[in-house]
Amino acid sequence: MKIATVGKGGSGKTTIAGTLARIFGQKTGKVLAIDGDTNPNLALVLGLSPEQANAITYARASVMHSVEAADGGRRFELAIGEAELEERYVTKAPDGVGLIVMGQPEHGSAGQGCMCASHRGVRGLIAELSGFGEHTVTDMEAGLEHLRRGTAKNVDLMLIVVEPYYRSLEAGARTAELADELAIPHIYAVANKVRNGDDQAAIETFCAKHDMHLLGAVPLDEAFVEAERAGKAPIDFAAHSPGLEAIRDLASRISAIGTTAVDSANRGLDRSRT
Repeated sequence: MKIATVGKGGSGKTTIAGTLARIFGQKTGKVLAIDGDTNPNLALVLGLSPEQANAITYARASVMHSVEAADGGRRFELAIGEAELEERYVTKAPDGVGLIVMGQPEHGSAGQGCMCASHRGVRGLIAELSGFGEHTVTDMEAGLEHLRRGTAKNVDLMLIVVEPYYRSLEAGARTAELADELAIPHIYAVANKVRNGDDQAAIETFCAKHDMHLLGAVPLDEAFVEAERAGKAPIDFAAHSPGLEAIRDLASRISAIGTTAVDSANRGLDRSRT
């Protein structure tokens, strides 16, 4: 299943994406993680050291090229073989996770550069890579620009990470509308940094009012903050903290969605948004 996490900056989408990738990796032995954020931090959440993260070779948009599709339109395919891509650009992380970092502008100088090509590259990678295991987890750029450019159109499931604050919830509702326009099959909200029952109730009420389906909730977990201070992945620092257990439950629910989708496809049923 091809999964994307989206949300406002600071919502915790990267922590959820990286932890999900590690959990899926522990179960299946091979997962691809794509960092499509312009401020890439997925490597650290996956358990790589700062030195290892700094040594990563960023994949440029040139790894994909545009070709004519059967319907006369255009689509992106790999400009190099998967084996070469893996050798040059996939960094090995714990639990069988392979990381590709793609979220850099074409020109790195401050005030310059365009993310257009990077958005196209991420979209192409999500669509084309198939030899990296059962799951692909992409940490998308914060905000809505990537959705307006259709970067996530090839994912199977989008997790919209929201905090129990009005601006975060409003941004989540706009994200859900754009994701629906892209015809993403499964679109869910994930509540993060939930402090108490009042937070949970507020999120549930907002989601119900805006026709957003809530897949799960992750509590505010001090262990995540302590893990960041220690320079460790949350799953390595406190493998059974309340936040980690909530993300494990989220992973189980995602796996159940994937199984249902496969069963429906095998029976020739339409895959519609849940």
